[in-house]
Amino acid sequence: MSPGAAHSRSTAPGPAREDLPPGADLPTERGSCALCGERRGTRLASGPDFEYDTTRTELTLWRCPCGGVYLDPRPSHAALGRIYPDSYYAYDFVAKAGGFVMRFKGMAERAKLDLYRRYLPDGGRALDVGCGDGHLLVQLAGERRASLELHGVEFSEAAVLAAEARGLVVHRGRIEDVSLPARAFDLVIMNQLIEHVADPRAVLAKVAASLRPGGHVFVETPNLDSWDARLFRRRYWGGYHLPRHFHLFDTRTLPALARRAGLEPVALQPLVCPQFWIVSLHNWLSDLGARRLADRLFSPFNPVWLAPFTLVELVHRRLGWTSNLQMIARQGAVR
Repeated sequence: MSPGAAHSRSTAPGPAREDLPPGADLPTERGSCALCGERRGTRLASGPDFEYDTTRTELTLWRCPCGGVYLDPRPSHAALGRIYPDSYYAYDFVAKAGGFVMRFKGMAERAKLDLYRRYLPDGGRALDVGCGDGHLLVQLAGERRASLELHGVEFSEAAVLAAEARGLVVHRGRIEDVSLPARAFDLVIMNQLIEHVADPRAVLAKVAASLRPGGHVFVETPNLDSWDARLFRRRYWGGYHLPRHFHLFDTRTLPALARRAGLEPVALQPLVCPQFWIVSLHNWLSDLGARRLADRLFSPFNPVWLAPFTLVELVHRRLGWTSNLQMIARQGAVR
C-alpha cells in the first residue's frame, strides 16, 4: 500500500460540502476537482495564509472520492495581485536566497539540471512556465546559452523585468491567458506551477500543443504521498501553500491528469525539497501566535535548516516519500 493510499483511508469524514462558509475578507470563487470536475468529498485541511499574511480567511482543501484534492472556495482572479505580493519569494529568488543558499541549492539540483539538459538539444527552445526572475533557465543553459532560445511565462511585472534582464523572451500574463506558439518547444518546465492554476487539465493541454515532435514537459509539484504531508496534513504542511495552491496531486492523480490532457507520462520520481519541512514548522509556530519568531527561525532560506532536512528527504527518497514529485511526459492520446 502506498503512503498516499494509507493517508486517504485514514482521513476522517469531514462536514457536508454545503457547510463551508466562504471567506469574507478575500474575493473568492468556487473550486472543483481537476480530475472529475465534481464538488464533493471530505475535508483534508484548512488554514489561512501563514507565510505572507495576505488573508486571515480560513480556506479549505477537499479530497474528492476520485482522489483529487482541490481548494473550495478559492481566491478569484481579482485576488491574484493580493495573494502574490511583490515580496513573493519566486519574483526575486536569487536576491532573497543569498549566495550560500544558491550554492546549496545548486548542488542539490545539479542532477535535475543535468536531466533537463538531456532533453534540450543545441539550438533548442526551452520554456519555463511561471519563470519568476528567470534564474532556473539561466542555470540550465550554462555555457550553451548562446545556442539556446529561452522563453518564460510570468504575470508579475517585477519578475518579468528581472527575467528579461537575464535575456529571456517573456510571455507576459498567466499561462491560462497567454498565446503559446504551436509545436515550438523541445522542453517545457512547470516547476511548482500546476498546483497554482484553476484548470490544470486545460493548462497541460495548452502545453502539450506547444511541444515539438519529440518534445517533453517536466512537471514538478508537491507530493501528497510524502511523509511530511502526512505529519502536518491537517493544517500546517508547507506544500499546501494556502491560499495559492488550488489543486494537489500524488503519484496516481498526477499521471491521470496528464493523460486526460493529451500527454503520455514516461517517468515519475520523488524529488528532495527541504523547504517544505521548514515552512511547515514556520506555519505551526505562526499559528501559536509567534509569527515574528517563526519568520526569524524558519525562513525557507535559512541555511541552518537546509542541511538536516535535506538529509531527511534523502532518506525518504528511497521510499518515494519526498516532499516533491516530478513527472516527465510527452504528447499522447487523450483518455
